[in-house]
Amino acid sequence: MTNGNGNDFPVWALLPKRETNVSSFLNKYPEYDGRGVTIAILDSGIDPGAKGLQVPSSWENPSGKFHIGVKNGYELYPKQLKDRVVKEKKEKYWDPFHKLFIAETTRKVQEFNNNNPNINQLSQQKKLDKEELDAQLEILITLEKKYQDIGPTYDCVVFHDGKIWKAVIDTSEKGDLENCKLLGTYSETYDYAMLTSTDRLNYCVNVYEDGDLLEIVSMSTGHGTHVASIAAAYFPDEPDKNGIAPGAQIVSIGIGDMRLGSMETGTALTRGLIKVAKSKCDVINMSYGEQSHWCGGRVLEHIHQIVDKHGVIMVSSAGNRGPALSTVGTPPILPTDSIIGVGAYVSPDMMIAEYSLRDKMPGLGYTWTSRGPGMHGALAVSVCAPGGAITSVPNYTLRGAQLMNGTSMSSPHVAGCVAVLLSGLKQLNIPYSPYSVRRAIENTALKVSTWEAFSMGHGLIQIDKAFDHLVTYSNSVEKSIRFHVTCNQKNGIYLRDSQKTKCPSLFNITVEPIFLNDSDADPESKINFEMTLKLTCDVPWVYVPSNLCLMYSPRTFSIRIDPCGLPNGEHFTWIKAYDTTCIEKGPVFHFPVTVIISRKMSGDKLNWSDTLLLQPGKLVREFLEVPAGATAASLRLSCLENKSECCIVVHAVQLRPQMCCKTHEYHKLFRLGPKEESVCVFPVKEKLVLEVVIVQWWTALESTTVDYSITFRGLLPDSPCISMHGADGIHRVDVQSSIIYEDMLPCAVLKNHVLVLRPNENKVKPLKSRDVIPDGRQVYELQLTYVFTVPRSTEITPVFSLLSDLLYESEFESQLWMLFDYNKQLIAVGDAYPSKYATKVDKGEYTLKLQIRHEDSALLEKLSEVSMLMSLKMASNISLDIYDKHSNALINGKKMSCQSAAPGSIVPIFLAPVPNDKFPKNSSPGSYLSGNITFFKEDGPKKADTYPIKYIIPELPKRPPSVKPVADKEKSLEDEFSDEIKQMKISWIAKLTGKSSKDLFDEILSKETDNQCPVLLARLQSLDKEFEKISENKQKKSHLLEMIELADKILIASNCNEILAALGSKTDKKDQANLKKLEQQKSFVIEALVKKGKAMCDLLFLKSDATGDEAEQGSESSKSMEGGEISTQTEVSVPSEVKSPEGDTTITVDKLNEVHSELQKWSDQADTKVVGFTERLCLVHCHFGKVLKLVLKQQDEKRTLENEKKCIELYQRLGWDHCAAFFQRNLLVRYPLSHTLF
Repeated sequence: MTNGNGNDFPVWALLPKRETNVSSFLNKYPEYDGRGVTIAILDSGIDPGAKGLQVPSSWENPSGKFHIGVKNGYELYPKQLKDRVVKEKKEKYWDPFHKLFIAETTRKVQEFNNNNPNINQLSQQKKLDKEELDAQLEILITLEKKYQDIGPTYDCVVFHDGKIWKAVIDTSEKGDLENCKLLGTYSETYDYAMLTSTDRLNYCVNVYEDGDLLEIVSMSTGHGTHVASIAAAYFPDEPDKNGIAPGAQIVSIGIGDMRLGSMETGTALTRGLIKVAKSKCDVINMSYGEQSHWCGGRVLEHIHQIVDKHGVIMVSSAGNRGPALSTVGTPPILPTDSIIGVGAYVSPDMMIAEYSLRDKMPGLGYTWTSRGPGMHGALAVSVCAPGGAITSVPNYTLRGAQLMNGTSMSSPHVAGCVAVLLSGLKQLNIPYSPYSVRRAIENTALKVSTWEAFSMGHGLIQIDKAFDHLVTYSNSVEKSIRFHVTCNQKNGIYLRDSQKTKCPSLFNITVEPIFLNDSDADPESKINFEMTLKLTCDVPWVYVPSNLCLMYSPRTFSIRIDPCGLPNGEHFTWIKAYDTTCIEKGPVFHFPVTVIISRKMSGDKLNWSDTLLLQPGKLVREFLEVPAGATAASLRLSCLENKSECCIVVHAVQLRPQMCCKTHEYHKLFRLGPKEESVCVFPVKEKLVLEVVIVQWWTALESTTVDYSITFRGLLPDSPCISMHGADGIHRVDVQSSIIYEDMLPCAVLKNHVLVLRPNENKVKPLKSRDVIPDGRQVYELQLTYVFTVPRSTEITPVFSLLSDLLYESEFESQLWMLFDYNKQLIAVGDAYPSKYATKVDKGEYTLKLQIRHEDSALLEKLSEVSMLMSLKMASNISLDIYDKHSNALINGKKMSCQSAAPGSIVPIFLAPVPNDKFPKNSSPGSYLSGNITFFKEDGPKKADTYPIKYIIPELPKRPPSVKPVADKEKSLEDEFSDEIKQMKISWIAKLTGKSSKDLFDEILSKETDNQCPVLLARLQSLDKEFEKISENKQKKSHLLEMIELADKILIASNCNEILAALGSKTDKKDQANLKKLEQQKSFVIEALVKKGKAMCDLLFLKSDATGDEAEQGSESSKSMEGGEISTQTEVSVPSEVKSPEGDTTITVDKLNEVHSELQKWSDQADTKVVGFTERLCLVHCHFGKVLKLVLKQQDEKRTLENEKKCIELYQRLGWDHCAAFFQRNLLVRYPLSHTLF
């Protein structure tokens, strides 16, 4: 391929190999292309159907046993794919129909309004018709607003064909299994299939636990496919597109959890490492990682064992959090030399081919590549490699290839290089170990012209030289030994605090040789091991002894570091140890030393400013000791050039012990035009060294000059986290100003209500085959269950403080929680970082399940009562009243106004307690309100410098007891006994049915003359129950007429007008007895009207002589609403009137409407007591929209499968088939049979 100038396009630079001499090496040794080597890609999963990654039926089931399950299709989709498919399906299957229905219904509403301009004069029937049209339009608009496609469910079938396990997924959604691809376990068959032609998502399967567990493997992102393509893609016809080791075998191990947006979990990492060991992989590439607070933890122990016991070489990305120092992530900061950490490098050819830059520049480290050293002193970056490539991505992206950059891309380059090295070593039968390979790579790396140890480690990997080194020195005594070099239990010396750099210091360094799989190593090798080492250091401020004799035991030597006289900035060196018998092979170990000399900001020097010439690829670091009392820094940046816009990165970091770099970090990309200025404010911690990095974005081709200044500000409270107990009353906070005069206007806002919840259930049990670590170490799980109620729609955040913000460094393997609603639908999933998983939920009951894993069940038992903090966002924030005087706070006097705080002054402020009426209704002692408090008046520092505040809710005052009803005149015991007997008998009228109920009713009614309503109502309730058991239509009709007659008697006996008048008038609240009596009479009337109306509806459904098919259909419709189903008939045919056999009672639709009108005087038609009649009435009028509106309202209160099915059938009746199909498709997702497995 050529461009317009006739020059060949640099295809080789799209997946760069020349920079590391891979191309020339494979030209020389084509058979060392990775064949015979297996690379485990711990990532987001790999598309087996992607370009360059493809591996060059009948249903036989002797047992006759099939394992059946279901899977939500969208759980297999990466977010990018899900967003695309949801959008496409909405545009294809929803919008064309739904928009037409909205338009058509809108026209009908407008036509009705035009034909009936005077709404107040509408007949009862027309009012009902208008309500129906309005209801339909409202529902259609609501469905459009609330549209949420949660995906289909696929039936999954697993069986054993006599040889291997087979599985099929019914992606047809119609049971058409013959046309669905039958798959075996991928590692055995290399079978894979595409989910659907729309999504183009390839997947494969694994089967565990004798067919009881089907694992469907897809991808959480396209990241893993791109990474694998860099390592080992194979294009036989286009070798320039090949990966680094095209002959290597790839094992895809997904550690990115789709439910967490591709975040890795401890569970996935542990299972992945188990798979690595069982599969006997040679190399691991892990282009994943997080920032850890310290070096250690359960997962890191597993990584250490996979390298140091099983001999697997692990390569990992350094991270993309640069350009500040100490930003390398985990796992490269593992406190051993077990992992090869890789930085990202961009070469001149990559700049032209991949990034289309106008001109070439010297190769350099990307701006964003993470820098060492780690908090424990180790450099953490071993080497660098090209950090960008245009290569294959999954088919679901609808792209063949894509440009991606990051240390995620440089790491598989090195992993591929390692595979090539091992391929050659294996074919030559040359022994190696993870340690000999790492030493060879580091000792032969190229220090490019822009080399910097922090980002590039030992330099750019050179595969040819590394191979020669491994071959030449294959018999070195240390080939299977790692040297564990420590100083005060750290893997390097890192002096950053000014107190440690103001004078010379002595340090003891311990060197311990450790064999590969040391516990099982040959004792003779340990006895015979001895090395004489030459120690050197290439800087004059580090003094080291010259010699060290090392045997198989730890040896300690002392060094002296004299940082006095070093200029401001960073200083780095290595202490190197050479084998005196073979100096030329390079150091056998390196021990890094980093010293930071910072500028002291004190006295009159509390600010810093400078003019910088920012050259392409060159960064400027400034280290400032933040003055005491400072809480914020204001950085002003001005472009002095008259040229084009410039992109400048500002990165500021402070480090605290056992806190990762992102705890106190500020990062921003400025785009400044000519002569333009920008200001940013960020929080700082007093007395800690602040690193400020200013650099042009790496693509800049020209130098630019900028002015910058840093001004420190400070309003420091006496506590970094303010906790205020409501029972303490007024809370005092002392705020100190130490830097300059500051305008102070405190503001405290409470935003969240935090509940403390104990587990309802806990269980420790051993996990199954996937969770047994080699050598038979069983992993256990603790599963905790929390049940709670959310009183209203809000945003919630579950927090497990004991385990929060710990992943790699946690002493437990994993923590994962899943949130389910009342119907077992999975709502949200979260892990170690609670701030990432705030979830919007509706009102209702929820269940949260938490899983914690460890191989020591006794440790898990100790966590069986771990509390959960459930943070609920409040409907409205609560602002605390703040005063400058205690006396004003005591009497709710004048609130605090803006004050000027002089340097060195302390300003007390007083927080008044929250009034009881502002607390959330579900408040309880022990729960608390959380929010933030600020002290600055100026917006910039106010937004940057915030502090957490907790307001602990005290025991709230008890509500005064309601006034007891005035008792009737004292009754004798005989009268009370008689009344109790009568009430008991009346209650049994309703409980009994048939003749027993009728006889008891007649007996009591004959004796009751004063108040017959309770007796009549009890009989009416009995008849209502009996109706469901009657099958003959004639008997039904007489039964219903009897119910209507009883209801009328109740209404006559109740004196309805008098009750309404009494309820409508002002009633003395002290007259509780009379009020209670009125409310009881009201309930009698409502129930009588409801049962009368329902009976009239059923009569109209039955028709006069109910004997034909229509009658049967009507009968089904009449009782269907009670049973949760609705007839699928699109219309219900009812007569205009029904006469009783005696001819003295006529039931008409008009009379039914009158009952409805009367009922509206007493109750809302959506009331739960009334809704049964309202639904029947709407069915009589074929007003399915109103019925649907009522059911949807019930669903808003509490979703049930029964009501969901009602809605689907009502959609069908209304002709909204697209709605019916949509919700039918989602049914099993919304109402699963069981909770999702961990």
